[in-house]
Amino acid sequence: MSTSVKENTKKKSWVEKTPHTYVLLFLIIVIAGLLSYVIPAGEYERVLQAGRQMVVPDSFHYVDVSPVGFFDFFNAVVQGMISSASIVFLCFFLGGSIQIFHETNAINIGISKAILKFGQKGGTALIISAMIFFSILGAFLGWVEGAIPFAPLAVALAVGLGYDSLVGVSIAILSTFLSFAVGPTNPFTVGISHSLAELPLYSGMSLRLVVYIIVLFISIHHVLRYANKTKKDPSQSLMQGIDIGSLKYEVNDFKDIPFTMRHKAVLLTLLGTVLLSLYGIFSFGWYINEMGAVFILGAMVAGLIAKFTPGKIADSFILGAKNITFGALVIGLARGIQWILEKGGISDTIINMMASLLNHLPTSIAAVGMFIAHAVINFFIPSGSGQAMATMPIMIPLSDVLGITRQTAVLAFQFGDGFANIMFPTVGALLVYLAFGKVPFDRWIKFILPLLLKIFIVAVVTLVAAVLIGYGPF
Repeated sequence: MSTSVKENTKKKSWVEKTPHTYVLLFLIIVIAGLLSYVIPAGEYERVLQAGRQMVVPDSFHYVDVSPVGFFDFFNAVVQGMISSASIVFLCFFLGGSIQIFHETNAINIGISKAILKFGQKGGTALIISAMIFFSILGAFLGWVEGAIPFAPLAVALAVGLGYDSLVGVSIAILSTFLSFAVGPTNPFTVGISHSLAELPLYSGMSLRLVVYIIVLFISIHHVLRYANKTKKDPSQSLMQGIDIGSLKYEVNDFKDIPFTMRHKAVLLTLLGTVLLSLYGIFSFGWYINEMGAVFILGAMVAGLIAKFTPGKIADSFILGAKNITFGALVIGLARGIQWILEKGGISDTIINMMASLLNHLPTSIAAVGMFIAHAVINFFIPSGSGQAMATMPIMIPLSDVLGITRQTAVLAFQFGDGFANIMFPTVGALLVYLAFGKVPFDRWIKFILPLLLKIFIVAVVTLVAAVLIGYGPF
């Protein structure tokens, strides 16, 4: 039998058999529509309080609504895209802008120079510095896929300093993904959820900032403990038997390229873009639209500094928007789930059913239940923004009914979605990061299991504290 035939007949793993995210979401739309034939329609009364729609907890009643029709399954996709248009386009704007910054090579060269210079002073200090850098991308910019181009640098750094490639992969994944999960200003989870919950954008930042620091410290400790142990005794490495000799080249790609004032100006422009958007949000009440405009402006300035032609800037923007299309369209598909639930009149019925299950539990336990539910859902909807669009229209009214603040409900979503990202094979970006270091998925799971327990404890304690203090503003 030829090699090609053997490859074709090779049994696929369960990971490879996982359906495409779009397929899963459309199946959920179909199931949601079919449920309208089984679950009776009902609704809560809603009142306008302080400019936001609030559910009246004891007002649920059944109503007569016709089940959805066959055409509605497909219309849900269109209506979901229309309903989430501002957020979908924000993703395109951010993706296009990030690509322009990336193509200036300022970030790559800056990191490479730091590695080549700072790496001589010791692995521990450099690992800490690299993890802080990646954590900033995840926590404040919401970069996960956007940080992928820098992951090979982290792997090359680790291997070049005598560690195994798992250390390099963990530098990038743990600091980026976990900081994404607790990010004080993550536009793709906190920003979208606050919009759906009618909360002031990025309100409640102090608690998230504290959790971000705690989680980052735990992540750094976990990586350093493994790195130092395996460097002293290579037999303890989880990468035994895997050839990683080809992973050292990336840093040297930029060795002879000077880090010019132009590159430094681009990095300052990126920093200024982030700071300007935050200043506008907190000082002028800017929201999602203004945030997108600021990033477009910053990217154009960076492109001009890098001496890009207008055509080059436009091409880079289009490429970045193209690269984020998958995630952007997931948002619209996920919003289609809520549209069809509302069309069938069963959205509030589901909320009432969930409230009945959780109503007799202490609110702190109910909040933890929300966190666990989001973690499970993340296996099927491995997109922070997509899951927000699919679940928060249910969870926000549920929090009103249960007496949990909307800010706490957002926190439960943020933790459940974000922390699960490092453990599920349906998260495409995770598999990409692991591939850079040739790290098998089973060995990665073994590496992160002790860390997951610590992170779970942090999440539970934080959510209980949020309930006790009435984490708000509401």
